[in-house]
Amino acid sequence: MAIATTSSLGIGSGLLSWDNLNELKNNDVKNLINPITKKIEKNVEQQTELAKLITNMTSLNTQAKNLSDLSTYQKRSTTIEGTGIKATAGAGLAVQDIKINVSQLAQNDVNQVGLKFASRDSVFSNKNTTLNFYHNGTNYNINIKAGMTLSEVGQAITDATDGKVLGIIMKTGGDNPYQLMIQSKDSGADNKVYFGSTLVGSALPGGKIETTNSGSIEFDIAGQKLKIDAKDIQSDFGNTAEQNAQALLDAINKKLEDPSNSTLKGLVDSGQVTIELNKDGTGLMLNDSKGGDISVEVKDMKFQAAQGTTSAETDLGFSTKKTQTPNQVTGSKGVSNETLTGKFSINGTEFDLSQVSSQTGANNAEKVAALINAQTSTTKVEAKIENGRLILNHQSGEEITLSSSDNALDSLGLNAGIYATNKNFLKDMNITNIQKAQNAKLTYNGINIERDKNSIDDIVSGLTLELTAVTKPNEEVIVRIARDDSGLSDEVKKFVENYNEMFNKLKELTKYDKDTKVTGVFNGNSDITSITRKLNAIITSIDPSGNNLMKFGVFLNDDGTLKFEKEKFDTEFKKDPDAAIAFFRSSTSIINGESKEIDGVFTKIKKTLDGFITDEKVNGKEKKGTLKLLETSLNDDKKKLETEKTNTQKRIDDKYNAMAEKWALYDQMIAKLTQQQQKLSTIIAAQMKQ
Repeated sequence: MAIATTSSLGIGSGLLSWDNLNELKNNDVKNLINPITKKIEKNVEQQTELAKLITNMTSLNTQAKNLSDLSTYQKRSTTIEGTGIKATAGAGLAVQDIKINVSQLAQNDVNQVGLKFASRDSVFSNKNTTLNFYHNGTNYNINIKAGMTLSEVGQAITDATDGKVLGIIMKTGGDNPYQLMIQSKDSGADNKVYFGSTLVGSALPGGKIETTNSGSIEFDIAGQKLKIDAKDIQSDFGNTAEQNAQALLDAINKKLEDPSNSTLKGLVDSGQVTIELNKDGTGLMLNDSKGGDISVEVKDMKFQAAQGTTSAETDLGFSTKKTQTPNQVTGSKGVSNETLTGKFSINGTEFDLSQVSSQTGANNAEKVAALINAQTSTTKVEAKIENGRLILNHQSGEEITLSSSDNALDSLGLNAGIYATNKNFLKDMNITNIQKAQNAKLTYNGINIERDKNSIDDIVSGLTLELTAVTKPNEEVIVRIARDDSGLSDEVKKFVENYNEMFNKLKELTKYDKDTKVTGVFNGNSDITSITRKLNAIITSIDPSGNNLMKFGVFLNDDGTLKFEKEKFDTEFKKDPDAAIAFFRSSTSIINGESKEIDGVFTKIKKTLDGFITDEKVNGKEKKGTLKLLETSLNDDKKKLETEKTNTQKRIDDKYNAMAEKWALYDQMIAKLTQQQQKLSTIIAAQMKQ
């Protein structure tokens, strides 16, 4: 660092200058700073090369870990004798042959709407209605407004069910090629879509349903009645809700076999009527796909929770005894509180609002309802008020047509149009089930298995089956699980390759050339030079059984690198896989009466490498390998050197700044003396001339 730019301090002889001072300072920098800089540069180089070496050793350690891990030797392959099944086997699955017969594939529920359309944007219906269906424990009511397009109806179904039931538009062909498909997203019997009306019971009580009384439960569905007496239900103490629900269902199915119930039995067989367990299996679910009313009447049914307890009444889970039919027409707002005027028609019968004289909305609503109900015998429509809104329903569930030539309907909160019940609209839709929701059924080594999907991974741990086709009757597909050792030689090959990369890096770091005097950055470092020595001792070792790596195709070259012969490895490994695995990873020996695990060659290598590169916390304490400690030491040394360099530079700067200040004072003093000398010389010269 230069001290000043002035070339002379003003000394007459010119022997001292700022250049002299800078030269002195630069000489101090050369002698004191440059050696520290070189140490820092060497430290940085060592840290860089050490990081590369640790990376090489980490890669080698990964391979050593793989070859000392039991799962590496437990890989499995599958072969299939037959068709209709795919299989994958995880590590450690027992080597075996599995016999499978698939009698049924799992599939989702697919229903085709009979209406056909010219395009996706065609109007689906000119009627206002609801589409009601039950799916996997939930009742859905989809509002369909007149004028909605085919695509909008499909999307409304998908949105209302959060994608559990899909409204899909398919192009099936013909003059009007587009049709609506309503299907469950997931497969399995529980994913059937039940259209029409559904009554779902809650859980039956546990314990014994009493059979000594005159209790009964009567079902009214699709116009047919079925009565089950308490004595028909086979229940006992200790029964769960699931067992009692099944007992009730068994009693129903048995009663359906009675010739007197042949009509209802036919409806059940055709699929129009469903009587089965609810989603949880604790109660019943009743469905009429045509949308008819369903009701249940329970009389004098009792149960005992446990033997010796008091009897209690039960509704057998039917606290709700009848299906609730959505209102056919519901006002979008309350009846206007203004004076009502205008005329409107219901099913062709005209009503004059001037007959309603009240000017308050509530009274207006009641009077309009009374006005409509006065003509029920003609229109077959009944009116009522709910939450201030006008509600209309047809007595027999037929269509309701509303019309008006002015704003009369709007003042009532109603809109013109045709309103159909779900039951009637189902007739228009003509829904056909073209694929039944069902579970997959198979036998696994003779054991019956049932699942809701065709991808099955929970029969035995580690085995995944993909069912693709039904097996022919009386035939079995054989899934053979075998050892898969095909990748072992690749693992050993990678180990050899990683070892050679590490070895070459070590050779570079510890080299010494006698001719050029060039040395590696870690020449003479015992921590580094010990790596090859320790690993070679393991690689060339022979275990008590006479095994060594050369036997398995791993040889030490003259230059210190390794080479691998795959064919020799494969041949030797196949002779006795268990013995090879014991040599590679570990074996068990009895020493002094105790069973002890003896490390295999790759386990020893892994532990040795861990001793060099480990960097982890164990029980809250840091555990570092030799090279990681060296890495930390080098980093600490670098910080110390940088601090030393900074402090030394400051001392030099301070020293020469102080010298510069002194030299400046000397310069001023000398300049002053010079001026005085010049004046004296002038005076003497003048006197001599006289």
